[in-house]
Amino acid sequence: MKYKISLLISLLFTVIQVGAQINYKHFVTAGRINLSEEKYVEAIRNFTTAINSKSGNFESYFLRGIAKYSLNDFKGAADDFTKTLEIHPLYTRALHYRGLVYDRLTNYHDALSDFSRAIEIDPYHADLYVASGATKMHLNDFEGAVADYDQALVIASDNSLAYLNRGIAKRFLNQLDASLADMNKAVYYDFFSIDARLQRGMVQLELENFEDAMTDFNQAIKMDETNPLSYFQRGITYLHLNDTTAALKDFEYVNQLDQRNALTYYNRALLYAKQKEYSKALEMFELVTLINPQNIYGYFNRGVLYCQMEKWDEAEFDFTKTLTLFPDFGPAWVNRSLVRREKKDEKGSYADYLKAMDIIATLNSESNDIDSLYALYADPKFFDAIIAFESDFVNGEAKQNKVQFSMIEIKPFDNFYLDFISDDLPKNNNSRKKYYLDIVLSQLNEQNLFPKKLVIKLANSKPEKAMETTTLQLENLNDPYLKVLLEGMQQYEKANFQKAENAFRSILEHPDYGEYALLNLSVLLTDKADLTLAEQQYDNAIVITRKKNVDKPLINTESPDYTSTLAVLWQLTAKNKKNAFAWYNLGNTLLRMKEYNRAIDCYSEALNNDSNLAEAYYNRALTLIFLRENKLACNDLSRAGELGIQEAYPVIKKYCNQ
Repeated sequence: MKYKISLLISLLFTVIQVGAQINYKHFVTAGRINLSEEKYVEAIRNFTTAINSKSGNFESYFLRGIAKYSLNDFKGAADDFTKTLEIHPLYTRALHYRGLVYDRLTNYHDALSDFSRAIEIDPYHADLYVASGATKMHLNDFEGAVADYDQALVIASDNSLAYLNRGIAKRFLNQLDASLADMNKAVYYDFFSIDARLQRGMVQLELENFEDAMTDFNQAIKMDETNPLSYFQRGITYLHLNDTTAALKDFEYVNQLDQRNALTYYNRALLYAKQKEYSKALEMFELVTLINPQNIYGYFNRGVLYCQMEKWDEAEFDFTKTLTLFPDFGPAWVNRSLVRREKKDEKGSYADYLKAMDIIATLNSESNDIDSLYALYADPKFFDAIIAFESDFVNGEAKQNKVQFSMIEIKPFDNFYLDFISDDLPKNNNSRKKYYLDIVLSQLNEQNLFPKKLVIKLANSKPEKAMETTTLQLENLNDPYLKVLLEGMQQYEKANFQKAENAFRSILEHPDYGEYALLNLSVLLTDKADLTLAEQQYDNAIVITRKKNVDKPLINTESPDYTSTLAVLWQLTAKNKKNAFAWYNLGNTLLRMKEYNRAIDCYSEALNNDSNLAEAYYNRALTLIFLRENKLACNDLSRAGELGIQEAYPVIKKYCNQ
């Protein structure tokens, strides 16, 4: 949730001493005027001149920080707010705004620390709680965010932004009625808020209050006729009201305002195809694939359209392209099988049929009628999350006190990273290893340079409570590179992602610590990618719908962007091809990207370098099960169990004893 710095300069606390030099006062005043006119570059120049004239006055640093923030120079803004606080340590606004900047820099712990300190100084400032809640939402801590918004509303019961953000948080806690109530309050206290109208309209859509949603989107458009999201949402509403013509008109206008909005082109293509306007539909699909060449929906649905047009060669090409991007997409195998049958390629058709039946067997249908399966799977609604095994797979046997009947969630183990653990290393007995060591870490731990011990272990969960941290006293540490590594680890644990990333990147070439920095950097970048997508999903929600109706437009199904993670892991494997943890994390990343065969290769490479890496056996087994290679998977599960992975036994019971 974005939190914007207010530019109402009249509200800023400013002090101009009577004895100040005339030029200082002139440049500060000129800079403030520049700020009010949104001439930020000129404002920075004037405030800099004022600072050079009189460096000891906090006002010019503070205002220059606001100008820099407005130009997205977050690091520069943070420096200016820090200088402000050096001069005036109790200036709440500087703490408030520096917290906002730290949030934008993804240094979430520092942001929450600043908000907490500001609240200690001024506990009756509602906007501080709103800002703190926004940062917690960026960490997916929606319960904590609601608590902050509650406190803000105790202080200021008319705070529209607190109601709006609390409504969004409750939406993600699946408290839809409470969310709508908060949205109503947000609109009541800020009638002309476009964000409040849009968010309330989207919740109304989810509650299927279509007329009320239409009212909100119409009002948002009246307030701003250039906002493409308003037209997109109104188009969605028109479709719910069965007015396809009006929906297409709104979608067309979205693309006039935003010519690279692939999702809108995609939905237009579906609607044109439904109306049998095939040439227009093909034109829209072409734009989708040009803008986003990795969009499997674009190729798949264009293939379906070519089937309807009986253009079998073109259809086969698109389904093949879909399977190149996502080899385990069952509907594409079904449809390509049908296409090849039409082309009299009986051998190819039957091979595709077998592959399709193998993939979709766990998703649906006891029928072997391929024609009925075509009708069911000729759309992408079964594009499911990876390894979506049911968790309740033992029913009544769950009560038996045996590990194979344990009620556990079947999911891959997380990544490995370098972490701190308690002073005394737990013994790695015959059960599963809790941590891993190498020569460098063993030597560092023996030297007792710091109270905690360094080990390689699994990342149990992503950091959501950024205030719960490990603190090490590093001042007396003689090795500056080790000090940077440890500081990066602490910052990551605090969820200060940018600070941690900067620390890790600064020592990537170190002969001893570079590999650990790369390993931890890969985990950090994975977390950032996941959190970035989560933020986009609740900041820029495309559509909220409870019904799964394929005639309705699709939601945005973008996946996290793991490009940076991959780059770091390939760099690590190039640095040390025998680093099993690097290959394991690489396998996990490819697994998240649905590149299953490549993931298996990486897990295998990890095991080639460490045949006792239990988690690699387990994750490779789950991937093999997803690909219906149960026999190979069961061998891996057995080995994982031998190495102490108790979670392997419920999976063995489910998939290896049939």
